[in-house]
This record gives sequence, structure tokens and C-alpha cells, in this order.
Amino acid sequence: MVNFSFGSAVRILPLLAAMLGGIATAGPAVAHPHVWIDLKTEAHIDGEGRFAALTIVWIFDEFYSAFALDGLEKPGGAYKPEDLAALTDVNMTNLEEWNYFAEVTRGGETAKFGKPRDAHSAWDEKSGRLTLTFTLPLEEPQLATAATPAKFRVFDPSYYISIDYVEKDPLRLVGAAADRCATRIETPNVENVWTTLPETAFTGSQTQFGEMFAATATLTCQETP
Repeated sequence: MVNFSFGSAVRILPLLAAMLGGIATAGPAVAHPHVWIDLKTEAHIDGEGRFAALTIVWIFDEFYSAFALDGLEKPGGAYKPEDLAALTDVNMTNLEEWNYFAEVTRGGETAKFGKPRDAHSAWDEKSGRLTLTFTLPLEEPQLATAATPAKFRVFDPSYYISIDYVEKDPLRLVGAAADRCATRIETPNVENVWTTLPETAFTGSQTQFGEMFAATATLTCQETP
């Protein structure tokens, strides 16, 4: 379990420490979402047409956004950049143990991520929602072809947090050779998942319970002639 303190020097609740604490204690028999995240992603394609990095944008629900930012000052109606930066640092540290809730596979092999970059948090006053954005470079860029496409998912293994793609512009392709690539997203029907879960999902330990609810994005790129 990740430890956190409500009395931190900058009065910031480590947003994901609370979530991950729930993950560590929740069993599959009682697994259901307590926090909701709207998801956007960007697949970065390098000049050789390889999948080189994944940008993840999380938009937290209004209730949890307010909970996470409770106690922070808003001079002039906006949160201090240094407070949002400190919150980002804490969250990224807590997420590292969980591989940032992200998974990239190709040909049955799971790709490894390098050190995250460009992590930042933002507050939208109109929607009342907090956003966390970060980019995960792949240690080895993946050549995703029709024969061996790259697949990626973003999910909480325990399903304590529900992470679902937004309806509008959920996934973008960016980079030098992005026009050579295409994507599709397959989203499980949540009701069908619940009604078809095996009995073993409700007994014992199941660390990947949430993957059954996870959307899968598939990336394919044309090979260089």
C-alpha cells in the first residue's frame, strides 16, 4: 500500500495514493469503480514508422477532483502552478509501481516503458475537473504491422478506478510518419462482462480483474517500401 499524509507541507492529497491504497485492499468479490476517469491517448510514430511513445490524458471525475484539490489555495480564482506541479510529482511517483496503469504489447510480448516525460496537471474551472497528462516512451520503438500490430490498454487492475475513452477524439496519431498508420478501439460491453465472469473472478485473488473491462487500442502501420 502507498502511504500518504493529509498534513503534507503543501496541503496536497496525493491523488493516486488514495486510489492505489484502495487497490491494495479491495478484493475481487467487492471490486467496482469508486473513481471515474475519462481517457484520451496519443500514439507517437517516429520517422521510421514505429510506435515510439504513448501520451495518456486522464480527466478525473468532478467529485474526486474536488477531493484531491481540497485545501489548496486559489488566488485570483486559479490554483498555483507550483501546487499543481507538486501534485503531479507525487502522483507520478505513486503510479510508477503500477506501471502507470498502461500496457503495450506486440506479438505476445509486453513492451517496457522508459522514464515518463512532460507530466503535468491542469484544472478546468468550467467543468470542475482535474487532468493529468504524461507521455511514456517505449524503451524499444515497436514496428506495428498488419501481421504483428501493437496493442495498448490503460486500466486499473483491480477495477477500483474505471478508465474509459471519451467519445470524441479518443485516440490521436502524432509524429513524423503518423499518416502511415491507423488505429481502432475495441471496448467491452460492461454489462456483458459482469454477466459472463467466471466464478473464479469472485474468489481468491485476481490481480488483473480490471483488464476484463479495459478497452484495447490496436495500431497498424504501413511498412516502408
